[in-house]
Amino acid sequence: MRSLSFFKVSIYLLPLLIFVPIQAWTNAQVKSYAEMICGTDLNTAEPEDPETKIRCMSGLVKLGKKALKVSGSSIQRCKAKADFFGCIKDHSSDASRIAGAAREHAVEIRSISQNPHHLNSPRLEELGQTIRGVLGPRSIIWSNNSKIFGCKGRSLYGYYNIPRGFVVMCQGFHKGDFHELVDTLKHEGWHAVQHQCRNGAPFLSQQQIASEIRSEDAFNVHNYHPKQQRLESEARVMAKVNDKNWIRLVKQQCRGKNKKPYTNSILG
Repeated sequence: MRSLSFFKVSIYLLPLLIFVPIQAWTNAQVKSYAEMICGTDLNTAEPEDPETKIRCMSGLVKLGKKALKVSGSSIQRCKAKADFFGCIKDHSSDASRIAGAAREHAVEIRSISQNPHHLNSPRLEELGQTIRGVLGPRSIIWSNNSKIFGCKGRSLYGYYNIPRGFVVMCQGFHKGDFHELVDTLKHEGWHAVQHQCRNGAPFLSQQQIASEIRSEDAFNVHNYHPKQQRLESEARVMAKVNDKNWIRLVKQQCRGKNKKPYTNSILG
């Protein structure tokens, strides 16, 4: 009877005996983590204020193993609060938010390419090579509704970034219209010529622009700042020039000029 009773007690105590070391190990892990992250100002890498460190450690230990899922930026923000625990407990779901942000980032990365998405076109490649000859090898971004490059949720065909010297093609907004895609690439590519090879000066005269621009484009250009209207009008006219002449004019205008190619990696 005594041995049977001991056996029964052992069955009940065994899970508890296993749980206690695991719990102790978790607590030790949290304390060690709290000591490290609370003792350093994560913005400056300098030692943290002693009172702030104590307040932070107490809050993380109280939070338990959930503390290991809180982002460092959230912990640093909450260090400035008198009620550290009251602040940090609302960030205990940082892990799920970080995972969501990671998924969103992965979608974003897939939406960005140096080549047209799902489209193998020798025509686009030849025009693109001409533009890259002006701006540099990684100077055209093809965006399929990219948020980072400003295409997502906007009625935007593309743009030329003047300060950084690269072209963004908002391919998703073209909705499969190949001719419009070509038009946009030549339009934005000509903006690159205007700023990189002509110091912001137009190539065509006012009379040439007035005689060639479509009435619809002439109307839309009035939405631009007066100082931008002539260059915008010219880019719309040049987008209608046939590819062979467009490429010839780009090379002609940029030959021997003091260009500033974009050499840094846009995509990381």
